[in-house]
Amino acid sequence: MNYLLGFDLGTTSLKGSLFKESGEVVCTQTCNYPILVPYVGFAEQDPQVWWEGFINVCRSMKKQFPAEMDQVAGIGLCGQMHTQVYLDAQDRIIRPAITWMDQRSSQIADRIKKDDFACDLLMRETGNFATTTYTALHMKWVQENQPEIWSRTAHVLVAKDYLKYKLTGRMVTDYAEASGTLLFNVQKEVWSSDVFDYFAIPKDYFPEVMPSDSMIGTVSKEASQLTGLKVGIPVVNGSSDNSASALGAGMTEAGQVTLILGTAGVISVCSDQPLVDPKDRTMCWHYCLPNKWITLGIMQTAGESLEWFKNTFDPSDQLLLADDDIFKKYNEIAETIPEGCEGLTFLPYLNGERTPYWDADARGVFFGINLKSSKAHFIRAVMEGVSFAFRNNIETVESLGIKINEVRAVGGGLKSKLWLEILGKVLQKPIATVSVADTANLGNILLCGRALGLYSSYKDTVDKIVTTDQHVFFPGGSEQYGKQYHLFLDLYEKIRPLYKNI
Repeated sequence: MNYLLGFDLGTTSLKGSLFKESGEVVCTQTCNYPILVPYVGFAEQDPQVWWEGFINVCRSMKKQFPAEMDQVAGIGLCGQMHTQVYLDAQDRIIRPAITWMDQRSSQIADRIKKDDFACDLLMRETGNFATTTYTALHMKWVQENQPEIWSRTAHVLVAKDYLKYKLTGRMVTDYAEASGTLLFNVQKEVWSSDVFDYFAIPKDYFPEVMPSDSMIGTVSKEASQLTGLKVGIPVVNGSSDNSASALGAGMTEAGQVTLILGTAGVISVCSDQPLVDPKDRTMCWHYCLPNKWITLGIMQTAGESLEWFKNTFDPSDQLLLADDDIFKKYNEIAETIPEGCEGLTFLPYLNGERTPYWDADARGVFFGINLKSSKAHFIRAVMEGVSFAFRNNIETVESLGIKINEVRAVGGGLKSKLWLEILGKVLQKPIATVSVADTANLGNILLCGRALGLYSSYKDTVDKIVTTDQHVFFPGGSEQYGKQYHLFLDLYEKIRPLYKNI
């Protein structure tokens, strides 16, 4: 029997999963690591800690399942986007990796936004606009503020590509990861010489770009000795964590959506061509599948909004109850409240908002509090407000010319049947939750298995391997939610000028 290994290099942990070829999970191991904050607004990590975590995860799985690990046919990896590793001419790490969370380049982003030439160039070449998330802006900061580091830089690798280099000795990236640098022509699938020239970044700092399901090398003898993996195991190019998660949720065709209701909220919409947003609301990146692209809407505080409510108003319960018990109690009392919370509406912008507003000043609002408003009203209002924000994002993507037909949903927030029902009535789209929790590593092994020839096609394999459990569809929606959604949109527009005064 063939086994496949998947590794997801996340923001706070590395997760390794061993799968049977059939898609069944054999075991999962995780290694946590910190985010380093040397100054306010900075967010860095030590790439050596990632590699040490990778070694430990491999050795732990080998100890538990030695026979199965000796039958691994291939390895797939995905990871946090944008985060970059700086290497010198001897391929040594010369500074901590700057992560996607890092805000040090905010002044550079503001400078670009005021430059019409730069805005036009970036949109024309990359299909995107400048934000502090992108690799190019982080590198520009290093260039301007750490010339001693910049002068020693010879190679720059996105996070998971560094692990691939340590495994195989080869430096390669994929179309999805390259999209997250703001240096890549998403439509033509090539590095953009014009954008490299604009940022004054040498193009040879970056590696070759290949499709996600390309085999880029094999486990080297040195990596084998450290990890316990067999020499010669093929390693797939891989993709971003977002793309791999969407594939693991079953997204293979245009019009399908992966919705993540986790700490943040994310929608990824699959299309057959790039959907560039001239209003700078959404992001357009290459997907991990050939000739497919994704348009993304990203919300700052989705599930985190209810987590904030719990931490703020029920701190004593946290000492007595597990999170699952607290949220179960929340669901029970929120079910007693009618749709619309009798006039209470929540704007879930607790730490600013990204898509579609890109408003760092935005803040959360409870509007319509009255003498009847109870704790249960506030809890349900949070669920409804986050659902309205998801609808806003989906309608924003649809305004670019694609019809969304199906939503695959993942994330801890969907453990709540009530929240799933609210989401279904607000979105008025068929929603199915995915049975497998680790969709990122499932996506990794789908890419790997296809590259090895174990799977005939993505769609056929997804139909066999990716299973769903909960299904909701309310084509008529809810009259109350229809009215309240428009109030939700109007509230933000009316309040937006006041946020600057906080």
